[in-house]
Amino acid sequence: MPTVLAACLCFRDSAPYLHEWLLFHRVQGITRFYLYDNDSADDYLPVLAPWLRDGTVRLRHWPGAAQQQAMFDHCLAHVDRDVAWLAFIDDDEFLYSTNLRPLGETLAAFAPYAGVAVSWLLYGSSGIQQRSGEWAIQRYTNYAGVADHHVKCIVQPGRIASATASPHAFVVRDGWSLVDENFRPMTGPLNPAPTARVLRLNHYITKSWEECIERRFLRVEVNTGKPKPLTLSQWREWDANWSLAPDASALAFVAPMRALESRMVPAASSLLSGISARGMDPAEPPRAVI
Repeated sequence: MPTVLAACLCFRDSAPYLHEWLLFHRVQGITRFYLYDNDSADDYLPVLAPWLRDGTVRLRHWPGAAQQQAMFDHCLAHVDRDVAWLAFIDDDEFLYSTNLRPLGETLAAFAPYAGVAVSWLLYGSSGIQQRSGEWAIQRYTNYAGVADHHVKCIVQPGRIASATASPHAFVVRDGWSLVDENFRPMTGPLNPAPTARVLRLNHYITKSWEECIERRFLRVEVNTGKPKPLTLSQWREWDANWSLAPDASALAFVAPMRALESRMVPAASSLLSGISARGMDPAEPPRAVI
């Protein structure tokens, strides 16, 4: 049976970003996406339409504040049995193998473990002030220059007992362990010696300043329901540190993403008329819901 790679995403008001995120990770070899809508007010269903129709996306509406841990636990409990690897990442995080090969090839080395913790590479605004329709991987090509201590996990679901209050860590079942890309055991959300020689997780944490103020400064934390802890001046200080070094390795995936997009556009355009922010047309329900 082929190895199925999947991703779990909890999102809110992310319609402008879902298309790029899905294309990017489909190109990496992820073929199933478990998406949890946490009270979105934007028009995200037209973006998801072609992915829902072919079953690539499984969608569930999950209301309420501070629900991320509950959503993660639900995903672990309801993931399809054929999923070998499940990545828990956000819509501003882009996961890929450093050697640019398919993720499945890289993850094969971690088969004896419960999962692998991948370090963030933090990308700043590159001084860009206003949002645009250009893809994040094309627009923001400066990062901190080193791997960050924070990690996100790709797990083998049957070996995980539960999520934690932190989106960066999981509780493993007895007899299993999470490791980093160097096969060192991981027991929390931070890697004391982070590297990104095997796996990368580009975290476009700031984007433009317009988006940073809207999405980072004004919103509450999805995992706690509390206001963001940093002030705007602190965000600007940190952003300078996240825009120090050039790196455009993700641009290698633009061509295959565009090719995939061109194949999906005809299917998407024929579906949009029956979809609104209120939901799918009752006569044409989503093919798969978590």
